[in-house]
Amino acid sequence: MSDNHDFGYQLGLLSFIRTSTLLRLTHRLPTLSPRRLGRMLGIALGGWIGAPLQALQSVRHGSSIDAVQLDDEPVFLIGHWRSGTTHLHNLMSQDEQFGCLRMYEALAPDCSVASKRWLPRLFSRVVPQQRPMDNMSWPMDAPQEEEIPLAKMTPYSWYLQFLFPKQAISTFERYVLLEGAPQRAHAELARKYLRLLKIAALRDGRSRLLLKNPVNTARIPMLLELFPKAKFVFIHRSPYEVFPSSINLHRKILAITALQEYSEADIEANVVEIYQRVMQRYISDAEMIPDGQLIEISYEQLTSDPLGTLGEVYERLGLDEFDRVLPSIKEYIESVAGYERNSFSTLSERKIELINRNWAVGFDHFGYDRRSVAQTPMLQSVS
Repeated sequence: MSDNHDFGYQLGLLSFIRTSTLLRLTHRLPTLSPRRLGRMLGIALGGWIGAPLQALQSVRHGSSIDAVQLDDEPVFLIGHWRSGTTHLHNLMSQDEQFGCLRMYEALAPDCSVASKRWLPRLFSRVVPQQRPMDNMSWPMDAPQEEEIPLAKMTPYSWYLQFLFPKQAISTFERYVLLEGAPQRAHAELARKYLRLLKIAALRDGRSRLLLKNPVNTARIPMLLELFPKAKFVFIHRSPYEVFPSSINLHRKILAITALQEYSEADIEANVVEIYQRVMQRYISDAEMIPDGQLIEISYEQLTSDPLGTLGEVYERLGLDEFDRVLPSIKEYIESVAGYERNSFSTLSERKIELINRNWAVGFDHFGYDRRSVAQTPMLQSVS
């Protein structure tokens, strides 16, 4: 633990992982770094501490969670990491017709209902209020993505790659693309996902959910199986912005979560490969989404004209009248007007060539121009 902030992030991200999830990962123990065994023991201890609360929630609130009826038209916000998904989520979550998964539910999904009176306060005292990768606000009642709690509830989440970065690509292939995964993995992932959404709907008191998870960009078939009428908003961003911001994300998260040794080359290789696979799968699977249930927007479009872009989203997807939520969205935009995004140094010639060579899908499908070395400005980051 390098400092108190790291401890707070670790407590939030690595606590309350189901003991059953950890036990089903024991085949990976030989790959652990000896100097990270203390971190592994801490994760195990956090799971053991959470087990009684998990049992309490199951006994006392299980029937209430099971009885939740979810609206059959949730709105899924998808797009590669660092493309603006969080900004879009925060904007649209100002609409009170939507329920959201909240931060404290993401950190302790199996006991967030049973411990609702004290757990958010506890987390807020120890977990930093800014995200480690970009200092965006991260309060306990903020909307949060679903992949963090899925990694605590099941061994079939791709975010286990933040524990085992050496197996990132195989984990992605098996548990996101479901290539070679047993049918039980698909079934368990869908079942745990639905339970998580019911917990969110029960706690937020709304049956229609607004859900943001970059991993879902490559899980469209599963989402349509669960919700055939679901709406999708896909957001994309220039590859030259996504690349350095993604590298930064992996550096910051792996520093506080990884159980294996890894190198800068490992991070870069994983980022390059995953972007290609996610975007290719999205382009292929987007054809499955019925007309009127998908809109694509760009980060550049959203930041330059947020109200106009959101108005188009509402109109294209047939959501309730946008005028009703305009005041709340304007108020939110004003509240974050002073936020400063991460700045990254100019991309090197090697990295420009790497992006140009490997991320053709980002340029060709979404219409971004390739740059030469002389055209590389200072880059900024936002999720």
